[in-house]
Amino acid sequence: MSKKVVLAIGGSDPSGGAGIQADLATFMDHGVSGIFAVTAVTAQNDEELLAIHPTPADILTQQISTACKNNDVGAAKIGMIATMANTQAITWFLRRAKLQHVVVDPVLHSSSGASLLEADAYSFYRQRLLPFASVITPNLSEASALAGMQVASLETMRTAAEVIHREASRLKGPLKGDLAVVVKGGHLDGDAVDVLFDGKEYHSFTEKRVSGRSPRGTGCRFASAIAANLANGKEIVEAVSDAKDYLTEYIQKSDQ
Repeated sequence: MSKKVVLAIGGSDPSGGAGIQADLATFMDHGVSGIFAVTAVTAQNDEELLAIHPTPADILTQQISTACKNNDVGAAKIGMIATMANTQAITWFLRRAKLQHVVVDPVLHSSSGASLLEADAYSFYRQRLLPFASVITPNLSEASALAGMQVASLETMRTAAEVIHREASRLKGPLKGDLAVVVKGGHLDGDAVDVLFDGKEYHSFTEKRVSGRSPRGTGCRFASAIAANLANGKEIVEAVSDAKDYLTEYIQKSDQ
């Protein structure tokens, strides 16, 4: 039986710690074939982000087209987008492709605080791109931005997940398919807790915090693992749970 194909759309990281490079490594770990399109070339490593050079939208569109040609794409994972033009190009692709599974990791800022999405693209991103998602995976700061509230506790994580879910569901219009919002609590003190809201109920995924410095790119790998699990036929809650286990193991190995 041929491998499932998963598309990654995001920025390139020359250090290999995050972005497309982390996505492809995660796909390999999950036994799926990875194809990709690069939204921006960056110069970064674990200590600094020196430069971001966005991909022109026409080149991004050609990348997506050629990558997907003759491939039955089982899921897509979308990370850093960078520009308004790229946001529009990706939305156009999603409207035409009608993929069953789209995992959006809303990468709005780098770990150093640099903006990774143009300010004028933000409204379009929320109102036109997010409704195509089947899973949205914000961290605390991203959930705060998307929900319009400060998210800094388990209770506010639940509230933010519900707010983001309600907004994206309202904007879906004729679009079909399930939606889950997973707010990642990795930056809270104590155990690493993520909260999923699927429109009906909450699910919590808890792991003991791994001591030491967390490696960069964990958000990329988590969302990519979810996309791979969905492409492999798992339901959303199982896909997220297994991705949480995978990420915990990855962090543990990185700390050795």
